[in-house]
Amino acid sequence: MAYVSEDMRLMGGVPGQQLFLYRTEDLLADVAGAGYFDKAAEEYNLDTGDVIVACTGAASAEAVDMLVATNAAGSVTVVNGS
Repeated sequence: MAYVSEDMRLMGGVPGQQLFLYRTEDLLADVAGAGYFDKAAEEYNLDTGDVIVACTGAASAEAVDMLVATNAAGSVTVVNGS
């Protein structure tokens, strides 16, 4: 599967200090993969230091993890901060 814009919600903050909720049936290993959130850099101004609360797996309820984003010229990687 892949990133879906409609599954991401901005919870608050300012650029570089934003908090997002992302719900998906994708596995955490896929969500944490390099490039998964590249489109979010365009659509949500996802930037370095932003935090994503990711609810992943079956019914978007298998795991909840805190991901911290790094954006290098539109190429987004995340680190699992849980």
